[in-house]
Amino acid sequence: MQNFRTKLQKTAQLLKEKSKTGRFWALMLSLSLCGVILFIELNLKTVYINDGNSTIKSFTLQKDPDEILSDEGIAVMAFDVVDFTGFEGKMGVINIKRAFPVTLVCDGETKRIMTPEVSVRELLHKEGIVLGPEDRLNIPKAFYLSKGDKVIVTRVKTVKEVAQEAIPFTTEYIKTPLLRSSRQKVLSYGAEGKKQITMEHTYENGRVVDTRVLSEEVLSQPQVQKILVGAAVPASNMDFGIELDEYGNPKNYKKVLKNQICTGYSSPTGYRYKGASGMRLEAGCVAVRSNEIPYGTKLYIKSPDGSFVYGCAVAADTGSGLMQNVIDIDLYYETYLESCLNGRKYLDVYIL
Repeated sequence: MQNFRTKLQKTAQLLKEKSKTGRFWALMLSLSLCGVILFIELNLKTVYINDGNSTIKSFTLQKDPDEILSDEGIAVMAFDVVDFTGFEGKMGVINIKRAFPVTLVCDGETKRIMTPEVSVRELLHKEGIVLGPEDRLNIPKAFYLSKGDKVIVTRVKTVKEVAQEAIPFTTEYIKTPLLRSSRQKVLSYGAEGKKQITMEHTYENGRVVDTRVLSEEVLSQPQVQKILVGAAVPASNMDFGIELDEYGNPKNYKKVLKNQICTGYSSPTGYRYKGASGMRLEAGCVAVRSNEIPYGTKLYIKSPDGSFVYGCAVAADTGSGLMQNVIDIDLYYETYLESCLNGRKYLDVYIL
């Protein structure tokens, strides 16, 4: 600025020397030049232009940042941001934030965005993207972006679901001498149970990525299906450890009652009654005439040819049929069906 003023003064002096006859005009010219110098001194400002990693110092009479940059030959692109808050006194600062490309992936859409340096939070706000409480970012919100960065928004949602599911029943095969070998008969049909399951599904961008079972509650238990299978086994649950001969007859016994009329009987399903002896009934308990066979007597019962074996038994009960001499011995079974399958048999009863 001092050099410029000096040049103006020299120019005015030269004009005076060469205009001996035009001193008035020379004086006017000098005054004009002085006015210009004064105007410049009063209005000339210093501005620092920060453009990336470079800083330019400039002197200007302009107030508009675009004009200042134009005077300096600095081009600004469409997405660049010029930050200028004005002059403080005779000094000002212009910050140019150059735009660069970044990629934003959100809600199934991939966008290439030109932006100056901003944080991830600012970019999302600019693009109108609101994050849910469970949504995730691959880059922290406070991170400032640079050229080539990729911001990925993963939408996350957790949903609870309550569902009911069947519990399959199992099948139990029970060997019995009441059927021919390998023949089968359904003793009781199975039934599926039911349970309530509370699950938690995690969705990412609308796709299930994880499922957790939070709780299970059994609403009803499954019912076991029981099937009778014909086999050469005793019908009784009892075992006295007696020794049998080659024909399946006890080797040691007190006496044998031949060809006794034996029928089957049972208690109501699901309940085991006590017999007349006070003993709780189960397969192996038999009803007798207690005056002939005392309660508690151990027995072994089978057909003469060995095709049917009731097995070890104990005298535990009596009944109206026995009292009326309709039958000799009544064989207890766990189910009504088995008692029916027994029918009326002529069996040998060994008193042990």
